[in-house]
Amino acid sequence: MQKTGLYILSWGLLTGIISILYFFGLLSGLPFFITLFISIAAFILAIFQFRKLKTETTPITILPNALMLLAICLIGQKAVLLTEKHGVWDAWAMWNMHAKYLTDADNWLTLFNNTEAAHTDYPLLLPANIAFFNKLTGENNLLLITYIFHLITTICIPVLIFIQTQNKNILFAAIGLFWLSISEYYITIASYQLADNLIAFFLLCAMIAADNCEADKKHITISTAMLGLCMWTKNEGIMLSLLFVLFYRKEFFQKAHIKYSLTGFALPIITLLVFKTFYAPSNDIVSGQGDNTIQKLLTLNRYDTIYTAIKKLVLENYYALTCLMALHILIRVITMRLPDKRILFILSACCAYFLVYVITPLDLNWHLFTSLNRIIHQIIPITVYTLIIIYSETFNFRFRTAFAANP
Repeated sequence: MQKTGLYILSWGLLTGIISILYFFGLLSGLPFFITLFISIAAFILAIFQFRKLKTETTPITILPNALMLLAICLIGQKAVLLTEKHGVWDAWAMWNMHAKYLTDADNWLTLFNNTEAAHTDYPLLLPANIAFFNKLTGENNLLLITYIFHLITTICIPVLIFIQTQNKNILFAAIGLFWLSISEYYITIASYQLADNLIAFFLLCAMIAADNCEADKKHITISTAMLGLCMWTKNEGIMLSLLFVLFYRKEFFQKAHIKYSLTGFALPIITLLVFKTFYAPSNDIVSGQGDNTIQKLLTLNRYDTIYTAIKKLVLENYYALTCLMALHILIRVITMRLPDKRILFILSACCAYFLVYVITPLDLNWHLFTSLNRIIHQIIPITVYTLIIIYSETFNFRFRTAFAANP
């Protein structure tokens, strides 16, 4: 793993530490300054452990840094234009509203009195961070804090991908960087001020760390911690994390690695269990299952409706990524090999989403209309990262030194 990439992963770690300690601080009635002190101490301790990891250091060159700076400027410019003042409906009615409740240490539990369309079963990583930084800056800066928080996450994603892939193939890495930086559709969803962009970020961090576990076993702790934070971010993060563990079970659960895996999972999962067991109401999709679930599974029209919606969205907005995935699968079929494990994980995640839509107790067309674009957004960064890695290995050539990150 690149040393600079590790610094970006520390942003995810910071959000996790803050949200977990802030949540337990509210539960125990700790004054905010104590929570702040403990959070700073925990983050410093974690960074100290980070420094012990085996990392790579790419020599500083003008071209990669210029590309990253340009990409950051492009994202910032588009985000300003595309972000709504209060976010989309789900942002101001759920995520930002939850943050407002969490800002009030004396009355935050009244959040769970909202039972209609407030989704108080959603985990608290995002609203806890917004509440924490809002209190840190004086409690009157919720709009600004929310915008900056989401902008940082949006910038971290393409920059992290570029940093981790530039030594594989600088051209492919640059294409991925600028596709994520100029895609108005992608940036629009990232600017919704919802938790889906965080899910995408944590999944990306988990995959990058898992891919580097052979260099240092401690990367497994980072990967599982990011998966735990993915669970602590949103309900579908639980499904995605369990699926990820299934595909990376060899790396996570071989005898020599179990202690590293459990170390990463422990705190986020304990926090999630406390939240789900004692405070959060049941999830509407889970509680809505009943005698008609089997009937839905056997209704072919539902499959056709979902397939048509996914096909339309993907071909209109992610056509190039779809073609590149199809080409990789075709090459592997011709050479009689299984597709890359990361591709199989992405396809399995899509199948899991598909199944959720099949059994949803909500109106199917409404559910697809209001969530499908955000759900697909969650797996776009790992798709871009995976395709860069795959095609860098498939077409193993180097460009003239002027375009090489590390000639």
